[in-house]
Amino acid sequence: MVADAFSRLSMASVVHVEDGKKDLVCDAHRLAWLGVHLDECNEGGMIVQNGSKSSLVSNVKAKQDLDPIMVYLKKLVSKNDIEAFSQWGDGAL
Repeated sequence: MVADAFSRLSMASVVHVEDGKKDLVCDAHRLAWLGVHLDECNEGGMIVQNGSKSSLVSNVKAKQDLDPIMVYLKKLVSKNDIEAFSQWGDGAL
């Protein structure tokens, strides 16, 4: 039922699009609905970014500095004393 409503919404919003491009525009709308961002590159290509965040990942990142073992592992990673983990730009392991 939700899929049917979404399909009707997508089709209604592409009435102004050329017939040969409607499927592509519908796919772009579905991706946007899922939180995926499409950006155009200067070279003519596309960049795809997932804009949604998992609440589990957010919770784990927020609590890493509260766990003494994780604090210790992050310290080792920052000193390059351990290679089993890597640290992202946001400080998360």
